[in-house]
Amino acid sequence: MKPIDIQATTIAEISRHIRAKKLSPVELTDLFLQRIKKLNPVLNAYVTITEEPARADAKVAEREISRGRYRGPLHGIPFSIKDNLVTEGVRTTAGSKILAEWVPGHDATVVERLKKAGAVIIGKTNMHEWASGGTTINPFYGTTHNPWDLQRVPGGSSGGSAAAVAASLCLGSIGTDNAGSVRNPASFCGTVGLKATYGRVSRFGDVPGTGGFSSDHFGIFSKSITDCATILKDIAGYDARDPLSSEHPVANFSRDIGKSVKGLKFGILRGYFEEKIAAEVKTAIEEAAHLLHSLGMKKVEFSIAHMDLIPAVQTVTSRVENVVHLMPYMKSRPNDFSRPLLHRLIGSLMIPASSYVTAQRARRIICEEFEKAFDKLDVIVTPTTPITAPTIEECKRGFVEIDGRKIALQPAGISLGTTFTVPFNVTGLPAVSLCCGFSSLGLPIGLQIVGGNFEESKVFQVAHAYEQAARWFAKRPDLGGNEAGSA
Repeated sequence: MKPIDIQATTIAEISRHIRAKKLSPVELTDLFLQRIKKLNPVLNAYVTITEEPARADAKVAEREISRGRYRGPLHGIPFSIKDNLVTEGVRTTAGSKILAEWVPGHDATVVERLKKAGAVIIGKTNMHEWASGGTTINPFYGTTHNPWDLQRVPGGSSGGSAAAVAASLCLGSIGTDNAGSVRNPASFCGTVGLKATYGRVSRFGDVPGTGGFSSDHFGIFSKSITDCATILKDIAGYDARDPLSSEHPVANFSRDIGKSVKGLKFGILRGYFEEKIAAEVKTAIEEAAHLLHSLGMKKVEFSIAHMDLIPAVQTVTSRVENVVHLMPYMKSRPNDFSRPLLHRLIGSLMIPASSYVTAQRARRIICEEFEKAFDKLDVIVTPTTPITAPTIEECKRGFVEIDGRKIALQPAGISLGTTFTVPFNVTGLPAVSLCCGFSSLGLPIGLQIVGGNFEESKVFQVAHAYEQAARWFAKRPDLGGNEAGSA
């Protein structure tokens, strides 16, 4: 076979070669480990590299495949895992000083299911401290750099996972998304990032304190929509160890990929996404909507009456649910939190129970409003983030200038970078981000496609149709280190 272009390859392409025994999982793993050794010192995407276990697992995969025991498309595929998902025998820090030396004795369900599918776990990715921010500027493990511009952040809190996929330091990664922590970095780094319907993917094995239990999701980073659908099928499904996981049947999420989208309706939500959005992002979204229309989809404008309450609902809900788990550490090791996070957590303790209860009542109303909207829509189309990736310096000073306006990155409540993703954590609806263009500075812009509850297949259908028509995935960051190899 031809030499492998690591930067261009996808799971769908590589898995065919592995299944045909034209490519060895051992050689593939070595290629990715070599690339990590060269580029991770620059990007700081990984905090732990599991080199020896990965090689051992790759050898097992190679033996199984050689004996005709091919498990499926993820067999022998290199993956990374965000460092707030527990991994048996592998350090799991949650981006914190407190858990710097913690080695769990079991795997998260998603990790178990990836291993069952034959995936090779090659490391744990850097993240925002306790998953409590959107930059991955970590005071203990260093800043992760955006592969498209090393002076910029990759987003967060799953910034290491997004950077690893964008820079081809793995072929897939699992992150977590409490307010946009998968979709925000996917947008900033130009990858695919999925948050499935709440309950679709088990959350057993998260590090408590890294996301509110009713708004946090485990999510997927990949290079393509097809790869994302493949991964979701292997990690989705009911888990008795997660009382909030759903028994909704796991579909073949790839079934509608490639089907025409002609006649489907996409919604443009008015009254929420128009403010604080960069002109280049707005233009890219408008062009994406025009392309969807050219594919035969029908545009429908609609509104949600209580959209203005969403930031408050998310803030109250998430902070109350999250701080409960961190209270013991706040009492015993307060100096091992960064000062900004500690102050934020102390503020969370001051939210009264009545506010939390009121937030849940408002949340139910908002969910019903979206459910009613989907009676007339197939998907909703929005920007993923209102801006492209800010610089590290902008994040440190706390504001960006957008089209001549100075705008705070962290206003009261939710951050600017998660403004457009938070509605779908509050509602639990499935949402995917994919690249829909680049700014004048060459930075990726994210398009968010949202579906009704458990309608991931339809989300994939529309997203894939757009992806293949627009073909933004063909553009890749220039980092060098493009090792090539063949079986």
